[in-house]
Amino acid sequence: MGCCSHCPRLLLIIFNFIFWLSGAAILAVGIWILVDPEIEEYQEVITDATDDDQFLEIAAYILIAFGALVFLVGFCGCCGAIRSSKCLIGLYITFLILVFAGELAAGIYVAIYSNDASDKLDEGLTNSIKKNYKEDSKIASAWDAVQEELECCGGHGYMDYNNSMWMNSQAPGVLMPKSCCILDDDGQPKNLTFCQEAVTNYYWPEGCRDQMEDWIEDHSRILIAVGCGIAALEIIGLVCAIYFCRNMDKDKYSSN
Repeated sequence: MGCCSHCPRLLLIIFNFIFWLSGAAILAVGIWILVDPEIEEYQEVITDATDDDQFLEIAAYILIAFGALVFLVGFCGCCGAIRSSKCLIGLYITFLILVFAGELAAGIYVAIYSNDASDKLDEGLTNSIKKNYKEDSKIASAWDAVQEELECCGGHGYMDYNNSMWMNSQAPGVLMPKSCCILDDDGQPKNLTFCQEAVTNYYWPEGCRDQMEDWIEDHSRILIAVGCGIAALEIIGLVCAIYFCRNMDKDKYSSN
């Protein structure tokens, strides 16, 4: 077989090895999103505040599906290159286009959701606290984890707890939960009573809204970056596959 077909064949095999690795990376990101407890807590608060589905969980399942499909696509590409099979190469090109279209749709979905979620956070975070923050509830545990991690209190400040269902169940003068308190070196509130009475320098004065928005944008960028990286690889794969497919016929004619 001529040199003109050896080069694209080699490139196609090398590309598919890299493509397989990228499939593993996609699977890893998807699984990480599903199993990371911190992400689950943030997503719980965001979902409650925006009344939307858990977009990161949906995105994770999409990534896992694409990761599995990438392994199948890479297998078709390698077999097609080794066997010089136009049928397998054609199937490979078709799969690449389908994955590319799916990633484009998923990227648009993530971008739209992240913008929509940011718009809903202003009122939604406050409503989440006032209506759904209750002792020993799942949303309260999620809020506590977020407030401790981000060192903030409420959506816009501790006043979000004013006249909430949680406050109505507390003793007079308790204005915020323990998770809003500034901690000492031992991981305990510097003074729980002063903190819950809103004494300055004993609680976190900033709300969580801006940091939550940054968190959504950061994780959206990760998902979009993964999609863009795989899309760039797919373009290289398409070029190699098309070039190899065209040169298979040329090589047949030159060998006769």
